[in-house]
Amino acid sequence: MEKKEIHSRINALKNEINELKNNLNHLNKDKESWFNKKESLKKDLNSFIVEIKKLKSSSDIFNQEIINLRSERDSYNNKNKSLIDGIKKLNEEKRKLIKDKKLNVNLNEIKREIERINYKIETEALSFDKEKKLMKEIKNLKKLYQENSEVNAVFEKIDEADKKIRDNRKKADEAHKKLKEIFDSNKEDISKFKELSKKIYEKRKEQQSAFDNFISFKNKFLEANNKLKDKLNALKSLREELNKIDKDFKKEKEIQKEKNAEEVEKRLEEKLLKKKTLTKDDLIMLQK
Repeated sequence: MEKKEIHSRINALKNEINELKNNLNHLNKDKESWFNKKESLKKDLNSFIVEIKKLKSSSDIFNQEIINLRSERDSYNNKNKSLIDGIKKLNEEKRKLIKDKKLNVNLNEIKREIERINYKIETEALSFDKEKKLMKEIKNLKKLYQENSEVNAVFEKIDEADKKIRDNRKKADEAHKKLKEIFDSNKEDISKFKELSKKIYEKRKEQQSAFDNFISFKNKFLEANNKLKDKLNALKSLREELNKIDKDFKKEKEIQKEKNAEEVEKRLEEKLLKKKTLTKDDLIMLQK
């Protein structure tokens, strides 16, 4: 490569290097700006987390009682769901039995009637014939009731399930009422907790965005820095090549100078041997 071309390439590389350095400065500022913002958001986030931890440790809203009450309420509600499904099946069984037996009486009414007559016999002064008649009526009713014992068993199961559902619903309502009382007494803490939770969520999103931008500019910075290194290495190679050309040129010039001096010296020696007149230039050359 000729010296002129090398100089041209060096100048071009210097311009490219200056542009890359300027770009690196801008990228570094942007990178550091996003890093600082990320760290600032991290401090804000940590302060919110500390605050919400204090709130958790000091408020009843997060204690074991809340967990137990919720578990208790949900347990009773789940039991009721199962019982209701069981009652649906029992009602289907009841309808089938009533249809198959062609039952046209209400067993519950029969039971109540037996109880009513018994109460009447025990509490009223009845004649022998009247009491005998009522006893016969009870016997017939019991027989009818007994003949439909299978249906009656289903009725009893339904009644028992209904009672359990009422009991479970009452207990679930009591647990829910206690929960509501706790929440009502901690409305301010709940509101503050929700507000802090929202701030933490938003700060985490901002921090992630800042971190993503920091990584993006960091990668761009590293890419530009690698390009700068390549350009600097290329510039170094060209300067080394230029120095080599200059050294070779200087060496060649010195060799040529020595060669010329030898030729002048030889020519002067020939003039002196031939006793020719030396010129002013010849005398100057002899003095060197």
